[in-house]
Amino acid sequence: MKIFFSTLVFSLSMAAVSFSQQTPESHPIDVSLDNCMDKNPSTQDMIGCLDEAYKKWDAELNKNYKALNLQLNATQKAALLASQRKWIEYRDLEFKTQGTIYQSMEGTMYLPMAVNERLEIVKKRALTLKSYLELFNN
Repeated sequence: MKIFFSTLVFSLSMAAVSFSQQTPESHPIDVSLDNCMDKNPSTQDMIGCLDEAYKKWDAELNKNYKALNLQLNATQKAALLASQRKWIEYRDLEFKTQGTIYQSMEGTMYLPMAVNERLEIVKKRALTLKSYLELFNN
C-alpha cells in the first residue's frame, strides 16, 4: 500500500511539474497589473491599475497592428484595415452596452469590473494581432 501511495504521489508531482512547464508565461502587462492590484486594494486604486493596464494594452494593440501591417501585401493590408475598422465599431458598441449594464448595478465592486471588461476586449484584439504577426516571424 505504501508503494502504491508513493507511486501515486510521485506521478501526480511529475504531472504537476509537466503542466507548469507547459503553462505560458504571463504577459508583462498582466504581471504589472497584478502587482499594482496587490499593492492597491481599494476600489479607486484598482480602477487606476486597470485603467493603466488598459492604456498599455491599447498601445500594444497599436504596436502589433503597425508591425503586422508592415508584413502584409496590398490585399492583406486591405483586409486588415477593413477588419480593424469593424473591430473598432464592435468595440465602441460593446463599450456602450457594457456602460448601460454596469451603470444599472449598485455597489462599488462593479466599477472595477466595468473597467476590466473594457481592458479584456482590447487585450484580446492585441493578442490576436500579435498571433498574426508571429505567423510571419516564425
